[in-house]
Amino acid sequence: MPLTRRTILSAAAATAVTPVVASTGTAQATGHQLTAASAPMAEPRVGSSLHARNRFDLRAEPVDLFGRELRLTQGRVHQQVAFDPVTGLAYATQIISDGRQLADEHAPVPGTERDRRGDLCINEVSPDGTVRAVMYLRGVGHGGGLSVEHTDGRPWLWLETDATPVTSGFAYGRRIGRIAFTPDAVVDAGSTLIEVFDPVPASSGATPSLDIEHGRIGVRHGSAGAVEYRVYDLAAFKRRAFTPLYSFPSLYRTQAWCLYGDLLYQNEGSAYGPANPAPGNSWWNVYDITTGQMIERRFNTTALGLSHRETESITVRRTPDGPQLVFGFATQEPGPRRMALYGITSTTDGTGDHVPWTTLDYNTAVYTPNSGNYVPQYRQVGNRIDLHLRLSRTDKAPWANGEKILTLPPHIRPNRTQGMVGQTTGAGVSGSLTVRWEVLTDGSLHLYDPRGITGWVGLDAGYFTS
Repeated sequence: MPLTRRTILSAAAATAVTPVVASTGTAQATGHQLTAASAPMAEPRVGSSLHARNRFDLRAEPVDLFGRELRLTQGRVHQQVAFDPVTGLAYATQIISDGRQLADEHAPVPGTERDRRGDLCINEVSPDGTVRAVMYLRGVGHGGGLSVEHTDGRPWLWLETDATPVTSGFAYGRRIGRIAFTPDAVVDAGSTLIEVFDPVPASSGATPSLDIEHGRIGVRHGSAGAVEYRVYDLAAFKRRAFTPLYSFPSLYRTQAWCLYGDLLYQNEGSAYGPANPAPGNSWWNVYDITTGQMIERRFNTTALGLSHRETESITVRRTPDGPQLVFGFATQEPGPRRMALYGITSTTDGTGDHVPWTTLDYNTAVYTPNSGNYVPQYRQVGNRIDLHLRLSRTDKAPWANGEKILTLPPHIRPNRTQGMVGQTTGAGVSGSLTVRWEVLTDGSLHLYDPRGITGWVGLDAGYFTS
């Protein structure tokens, strides 16, 4: 899909918004003065132009925020991105690259050591896509959670901290940290510069998401198979009153997530590769935090032609046109990786949603649909895949028991064999007018019936879970 319209906050767009001076203090001598290039925004306030019950329309065509894939300072994938609600500057997390040596280090450090300790680089990115400053945080975690709060004229980062080093693989933070972004600073976990919050003691894999507009903070915590979201009042959380407003389990593997209003958006997916060819396995999952129910699960078809295309960041930022859902992919194969960000501003109240049917490929020389209304099709609603077809064999030969009819695209294939009940014509058929169908993990759809049926077979209301 063409993605050409730029939506980066420019000085011209920013003039429509009256900048508000921070309530106390002034911008520090850290490169954070409110310049035209910084696209100043009004001070955030509780209450949003997007009602808390409305949601971003994931059916809308996204726009390309920068018009290109951005090179950050490290060669690794970016993990999460967040925007300063006042200056509009973007911040992106990366694990520090292999062989980098920081100012206070005696020798270059291997990437595997950065991984197992949880050493991060925070990139500060201007509206034109230039990295204007960096900060290094060692021993904090993997960088999957990041939010920005603008206080006293400075951006304050919320992210994971206090990672427990691992023997191999990646270290993840156990607590939530808050620290002022300071260009070129190198700060270790445990420093007094990091304000630490421990809402779920003895937990693991803790990441935060701020919803400044609605005065809330979400925390995702736990290990594989037992991950939970908790949502708190932000003012109470800062006072260390850790009684959640809502809590519910997380479903599906998650790359990044964000909280906005009464909804939580979750990114899922991995990079292109032999086991995950295009169009890949990138999904959005949307939860209603008041019930804990997933209300939408939608396949992400944005920028399918990207190289590598690994699902990563997701956040909400303020723009002159209202809130915008921003999501990103790590790109470039081979590396060094780059960051591509896209945005959706359109919203929906969730009523009248209609999921269209999509035509499936099949062998037209072998099979003929009863009519144009019965061409093989599918639609995906949540984690349910509906199938619809009525086919006859073109040669009028009997259907073979176990005959493979077609293959489903990769993004809707199940992780286990699943069965469905279909139907057949009554002409010349003795016994039941039902037939059995199975979908295998490789996406192949098979018909099972030993009677040698020669009429049409169908799936008028067949479905399985993906």
